[in-house]
Amino acid sequence: MAEFLTSCKFYFEADGITEKVIKEISGLGVESTPAQEVHGSSKMGRATRQATPTVAQFTNVTIKVIATSDKDLYDWYEKCNKNMGEASQWTANRKAGSVTAYNQAGTAVARWEILNCYPCKYTGPTFTASGGDMANETIDLVHEGIKRIQ
Repeated sequence: MAEFLTSCKFYFEADGITEKVIKEISGLGVESTPAQEVHGSSKMGRATRQATPTVAQFTNVTIKVIATSDKDLYDWYEKCNKNMGEASQWTANRKAGSVTAYNQAGTAVARWEILNCYPCKYTGPTFTASGGDMANETIDLVHEGIKRIQ
């Protein structure tokens, strides 16, 4: 039997976006909801059904990182989503991303590729004077697909 993976040994990177301390990743999903309603009536008035595959739908990938003085995630978001009279550059700034899971020895044993992703949402930290938590930044990535390759 293969070693069980823990959910606490992982890493995210995208072209040029590296060396982050990742707190959480969610949304690595794809769904193909079948068309399964009644398609028509056949001889003797029988309802005709067939579960038929439809197009795949991808959920956004949400990545929460520990905030630092480095603002490359925000800059990436801004380049892809400017709409203040300047043309957005989302097509030129799509990146190949990946999430890698590691075993207890620190060896990469599972990997998901995120195809042509770019940030569609950025959320800065919530600051609390009485809090002791680290400041977090969150980005949501829209993409053209997810593939588990390892």
